Amino acid sequence: MEYIHLAGTNAKGSTAQYLADILSIHHRCGLFTSPHILSPLERFRINGKEMEPQDYDAYMKLERRDAGEHFFGVWARIALQWFADNEVEYAVIETGLGGRKDQTNVIDSHIQVITPISFDHTKELGDTIQKIAREKCGIITWGGTVICHPQQREAMDVIKKTCERLNAQLIVLDEKSIRIHSADTGGQVFDFRYQSLYMKDAYISAVSPVQVQNACVAAIAAYELGIPADDILQGLKQAYIPARTQYVDGVLIDSAHNPAAMRVLADTVKRYFSKKNITALCAVMEDKDVPAIAQEIKTFANQIVCTRAEKNRGLTSREFAQYFDNAQPMEDPSYAFDYALELSQQKRGILVVCGSFYLVPYAMNKLGLSVEIPPSQ
Repeated sequence: MEYIHLAGTNAKGSTAQYLADILSIHHRCGLFTSPHILSPLERFRINGKEMEPQDYDAYMKLERRDAGEHFFGVWARIALQWFADNEVEYAVIETGLGGRKDQTNVIDSHIQVITPISFDHTKELGDTIQKIAREKCGIITWGGTVICHPQQREAMDVIKKTCERLNAQLIVLDEKSIRIHSADTGGQVFDFRYQSLYMKDAYISAVSPVQVQNACVAAIAAYELGIPADDILQGLKQAYIPARTQYVDGVLIDSAHNPAAMRVLADTVKRYFSKKNITALCAVMEDKDVPAIAQEIKTFANQIVCTRAEKNRGLTSREFAQYFDNAQPMEDPSYAFDYALELSQQKRGILVVCGSFYLVPYAMNKLGLSVEIPPSQ
């Protein structure tokens, strides 16, 4: 089994999904991601198919050693054992938190992917980009191949030094090698070149500009694994990534939950909906950089509805609303979604749902969306 390990602050899940969809074209590929949206079963996939509930129950009994243990460690062990038992050829593994101390960091991977690094989970990972980057670089192995998104200088310096120390090859995505032909709410078409790999008229259904970078990083990883260009193009075309700037019938759903991700969402909204009235339905966890997140939302939202999607660590709707002028607090997320959707429709505008992964299920359930690939794809 060949492991591919991913760490970073943002874009891990999307990049992992693109890579797994590519590898699944002609190989048996396992995918372990986090967090889940609707069910823990989403975290475990082989060739796009989720783990069956009965298998999940059986592996949970086998791997859960202590009732007080954090679920992520159990889930990581379940994924690795399930992939081994099912003899997958490739296993794409996303870290949960950090990298150096992450429970997934028991695998022996030859290829590591470092996605964009920014501030998040500073209490656990450190209060500077350099400290956070050092934790993320904990997945890099001796003599490995590291494929990296463009990074802030402070993060890139750490990545380069770590690769030099561990005799690892560093490949950084060259943004100039990407040429976007078209981009709208139906998807994006682009060309990409890396060494002898030339992807002409590659298509992804995701609307955010950064998703093209995620797809290209996945393409580089696949190329380094010896996957042919046709498989790469087909895998990207059929990839379905829910809740990452997912646009459906006047609603844009995004799991952005830190300032950097929210800034990307703001850019996407301004790019596609600059002439539309924007209603934002948002929730946030109390341990996040709430002022910075709120500031980004202010840049694109005409009216804001604040809610609370998680009862234990979620900031109350009234507390969150205080960061805005004239925001409407509604504690119940289901009711808040209905209200915000009606408001956006009255304004003949767009509803943007953002701020927390915990808020996403309410929107997806209301709209009848699934995490599974739609039949039309």
